Amino acid sequence: MQFRYKVINEETRVTEGALEAADLEAARRQINENGWQVIFLEKSSSLSGLLSKKFKPKVKHEAISAFCTQMSMMIRSGASLVRGLDILHSQMEDRRLKEVIGIIHRSVSRGSSLSAAMRECQGALPELLINIVSVGEESGNLDSVLSNMAEYYERENFIQKKITSAAIYPLTMLIVLVGLIVMFMNFILPEITELMKGNGQSLPLATQMIVDTADFLQSHGIYLLLGFVALAVLLARVFKIPKYLFYLHSFLLRTPLLGKNIKDVVIARFSRTLALFLHSAIPIVPILNSLENIVGNEVPRLAIVRSKDRIIKGETMALAFGQEPFFDPLIIQMMSIGEETGRLEELMVEVANHYDKRVEIGLARLVALVEPIFTIIIGVFAGGLIIAIALPIFNMASGVGGGAGGQ
Repeated sequence: MQFRYKVINEETRVTEGALEAADLEAARRQINENGWQVIFLEKSSSLSGLLSKKFKPKVKHEAISAFCTQMSMMIRSGASLVRGLDILHSQMEDRRLKEVIGIIHRSVSRGSSLSAAMRECQGALPELLINIVSVGEESGNLDSVLSNMAEYYERENFIQKKITSAAIYPLTMLIVLVGLIVMFMNFILPEITELMKGNGQSLPLATQMIVDTADFLQSHGIYLLLGFVALAVLLARVFKIPKYLFYLHSFLLRTPLLGKNIKDVVIARFSRTLALFLHSAIPIVPILNSLENIVGNEVPRLAIVRSKDRIIKGETMALAFGQEPFFDPLIIQMMSIGEETGRLEELMVEVANHYDKRVEIGLARLVALVEPIFTIIIGVFAGGLIIAIALPIFNMASGVGGGAGGQ
């Protein structure tokens, strides 16, 4: 098999290339034997391989947290890995995680380490978790590492649920709005239009505009829908290009309120992951390589890349990251104090907790702001539809009243 890699070589330069190996573990061993530090390593995919590959979702953070907690308990109780995985597999309710545990159990039963078995799950588990588990196996602190990872993914799951909860109200209001428009255009508007035409009256301007819009949507709606789908696909492809993804993320970070929340989430994740790696006694360059891949935003990712280059050249972390405007003065000051006192891990945990609280407050404010905005939007649309319905009725009533008065 052929594998693509990106590494830091013995001269501390980033290089890319390809190598032949029997499997991913063999490829990783080749790189380690050369004294290189892995940035990424993946199997080269052919067109036929991509076509035959089935889509498999990743394991959810909530399930990963449960897995790490229970595995940690099993190891502390003195049970072997094989026995612990067997017990977890029999009682696990999450279908995807149950499948993954089955793969891990079979691999460990054949003599593989836990981290090597986890790598055989084809991306179902995060690379961060696999790397930390590997360090735990080497240091003999696997139960402690799994316990820390359980807390980490529990926190990630909490933030994801908060963000999902914040999106529920706008999504519900959008569905209500679409349902209201569809009901009006398909059931109410045709009746009013026929009634007005039967009496020989012309429609008011507001009602006529809505009638014209409804006619346009009925005639060209399918093309409009296809156009939106094509635009969405095009944008999805464009934003896979790092340059344009950077522009999108830069724009989102400058968005009022939303941008501040995104930044707080990224810094909290960065600080907590950094503390986790430091606790596992991993060298700083591999730490930064992993941090690049977990921040989830191109702006801080590139900031980490630039800071890593400075650190390789001999600068301290505080000095290297202090030159990046993305990172707040608070985290830079805590880095500086932590490096001076040897308490960097502890201070990064405190920074992560501080930003976690800011995320909770920020999301609460965002929800509190979004609810009235969408209520106003629904009110405006509903009010416009009511006016469009009422005007023809008033005109008809006026016509009937005028006719009766004339008699």
